[in-house]
Amino acid sequence: MTAQEDVAIVDVPKRKRAGLEWILEESFEGWYLMHSKRTLRDIELVRVAVSSGKAVGLVMLKTLEEKVGYVYYIAVAKASRKKGIGKLLLEDALRHFRASKVKEVFASVEEDNEPSEALFASEGFRRTSFNEVSKKHGSLHTLNMYREMLVVPGEVLLRRAIT
Repeated sequence: MTAQEDVAIVDVPKRKRAGLEWILEESFEGWYLMHSKRTLRDIELVRVAVSSGKAVGLVMLKTLEEKVGYVYYIAVAKASRKKGIGKLLLEDALRHFRASKVKEVFASVEEDNEPSEALFASEGFRRTSFNEVSKKHGSLHTLNMYREMLVVPGEVLLRRAIT
């Protein structure tokens, strides 16, 4: 069975998010696990992929400013990996941002996380840099966006224009 045949993607209100931490625990460790749990609790939008009544993956999204969106985390339960769930969540995130009139979306991945970078590349994301973003938004504005996105050393920033 493919993901598309049996998956619904729904918003999860803040009061029901604690029950999703197990997906993060299967997906991250160390600093990323700690930060992903805090983000899950506080972020403006969490969308969950549900299959047979059970959460199988999630994405955390935030609009940084009127025309800029950020994909904080995509996490898929171990038993549901390699079934297209991550791609469905990313496609859904892009639809959400497009409907919100966002013009560009950012994400960051660890430099050596080739599967995650490939997922984002499959949806048109390309590596960018502080200097490239600064040319469009200005250095101070870009610094503030980086701080809000929490891009840390060892990560690459990815960008996709929304048309």
